[in-house]
Formats: sequence, C-alpha cells, structure tokens
Amino acid sequence: MLQISDMDRFLTIAARVIAILGIGFISTFALDVFEPGRAATDIALALAMHLLPSIGLIAVLLLAWRWPMVGGLAYLAIGALPFVLLANPPLTNALLGSPFALAGVLFVAAASSGRSRPR
Repeated sequence: MLQISDMDRFLTIAARVIAILGIGFISTFALDVFEPGRAATDIALALAMHLLPSIGLIAVLLLAWRWPMVGGLAYLAIGALPFVLLANPPLTNALLGSPFALAGVLFVAAASSGRSRPR
C-alpha cells in the first residue's frame, strides 16, 4: 500500500516527467527549419526563434521543481494558452495544452498534499 509520502513522490515525479515530455513534444515543431539549401545562419536563427517557447517552458519547470504550487499554477495557465492564442481546431489546441495542464494539476496536487517545501 502506498503511504502518503510515496504518493507525494509519485505525483511530483509524474508531473516532472509529463512536463519534460510535453516540452520535448513542443520542441519537435522546431525541426521544420531544416531545409536543403538554406544558409546555416538562417537555420540557426530560425531554430533559436522556434525554441523560445521551449525555453520558457523549461524555466517554468525549474520554477515548479523548487515551488510546486507556483509552477503548477503557471502550467495550468500555459495549458489554457493554446485556446486563447491560436486559431486551431479545439482538438489541436487540446493536444498542445493538455500535457502542461496535466503537469499543472499534478504539481498542485503534490504541493497540496504536503510536499510543498523546497528540496
């Protein structure tokens, strides 16, 4: 049977893994900058621009790693952003935002269950 501390640890690790996988998923969209015949400097600049959202998501992950409640609330807001900012079909927006919303829920649940002190 899982003890409370085991459940806290599971929630925290699951939230971190889901956030990392979500960041990896979003980062794969940067691969469209590689085209034959394109200058290396153009590719580097385009790649940096495409990876800016991933850098922001990594910053939120680092925040959530230290302060799960704050990071979880930030991830919940990020999970809603595709619906506000993008004109995609709702299913597409759900696919883009759901990993971060789920990570947010798990971070908040871990923080609420007593594991909110920094490590």
